[in-house]
Amino acid sequence: MNRKQQQTEVTKARLMEAAFAIFSHRGYVSASIEEIACATGTSKANIYYHFKSKEGLFLALLDRYDAEWMALWEEQRVRYHSVAEMLHGMINMSLPQGFHHPLNRAAREFLDDAWGKSEEGRRLFAERVEEKRLFLIALLQEGIDSGELKTGNVSELALILESLFRGLGETTRDMKLDDAMKIYNCALEAFLHGIAAKCVGNGKE
Repeated sequence: MNRKQQQTEVTKARLMEAAFAIFSHRGYVSASIEEIACATGTSKANIYYHFKSKEGLFLALLDRYDAEWMALWEEQRVRYHSVAEMLHGMINMSLPQGFHHPLNRAAREFLDDAWGKSEEGRRLFAERVEEKRLFLIALLQEGIDSGELKTGNVSELALILESLFRGLGETTRDMKLDDAMKIYNCALEAFLHGIAAKCVGNGKE
C-alpha cells in the first residue's frame, strides 16, 4: 500500500468513526452528511468521494461490523461438530454481541428509509441480504453433503432461514436478551426439525 492509499484509509477510518458516533446518537434519519463533515473538519464532497452517499457511508459501518463478526465466527466455529450446532452457536454468539449495539436504532431507521424512499438504499440492502444468503447456502450445503441435513433446494432453504432470522430481529427487538435467545433457538429448531408430531403428509389427497 503506497502513501496515498494509506492516507485514504486513514481518512475513511476517521470519517467512519465520526459517522458511528453521530448515527449512534441521532439515528439514521436525523444524522446528516453536513454534521459528519463538521465533526471531522472536512467537506461534504470529501465524504461523497469516499462513500458516494449517506447510504454508502452507513453501509460501510455495517460492513465493518460484519467483518468483525466474521472474524469472531471463524474463531468460534471450530468448537462445533455439526451444522445444527453451528447455527445455534451463531445465535448464541450474535445476539449478545448485537442486541444492544449502538447502531441498532439507526439500522432500523435505515431499513425503513431504504425500502420506503431510496432506490439506491434498496439496491445496497438487497446486496447485503444476498451476501447473508450465500453464507447460509454454504453452511446448509455443508450439512447436506455430510448427510446431517436431507437433500433439498439449498438456495430456497437459505432464503427461508435468512428471512426467519431477519423477521425475528424485528419481532424480538423490544424483548429482553434471554427471551429473544429462547425465541431464536426455538425458531431454529422448528426450521431444522419441523413442528409436526408425526408424518402426516402434505395435505394433498
